[in-house]
Amino acid sequence: SFFEVYVRQNEILGILVFVLTAALAALLSPFTNLPLIPVAVALWGAALTALLLLAGWLLGAVIAYFIGRYIGYPAVRYIVSAERFDSWLRVVKVHTRFSMMFLLRLALPAELGYAFGVIRYHFWKYVLLTFLAELPFAIITTYASEAILLGERVQSFGLIALMGVIFFGAFYFVRKPTPNGVDRAPL
Repeated sequence: SFFEVYVRQNEILGILVFVLTAALAALLSPFTNLPLIPVAVALWGAALTALLLLAGWLLGAVIAYFIGRYIGYPAVRYIVSAERFDSWLRVVKVHTRFSMMFLLRLALPAELGYAFGVIRYHFWKYVLLTFLAELPFAIITTYASEAILLGERVQSFGLIALMGVIFFGAFYFVRKPTPNGVDRAPL
């Protein structure tokens, strides 16, 4: 109730803090804002919470992309010879499709934005595939939190299981070898 009273008095600040903690969670995998989601659902409802959560995750992913692009890329080119790194980037760009990058983003959501920036993946494609990959998790996490608040254990466990199926299914398809025995995931 402390948080509820504080956020009701400072609605904009509460929303800003929630979005920024979601962005921070997208930047640093040990950090999470999951404990805040039930509080946010109680305050703002599931739909607005899912939207704010998604906005924060996208903000964090975009920041990670630019850190990878403008700090990580030069650092890697310094550590690895520029010719070797550029050759590797050409191979990655030729052999990866949007669908594979989407599955990779879906399977490994944390910190992957840095890698997309380092390989200089097309920014707007990255934003689109990140949005598509994060959307189901934002919706499922928010509505599972709402179900927990309402005491609907079966629905909450079902939603959490669905999230696990999506995650492990994407991970399976990313790691599944192609018919010629080569892994599909270049990263």
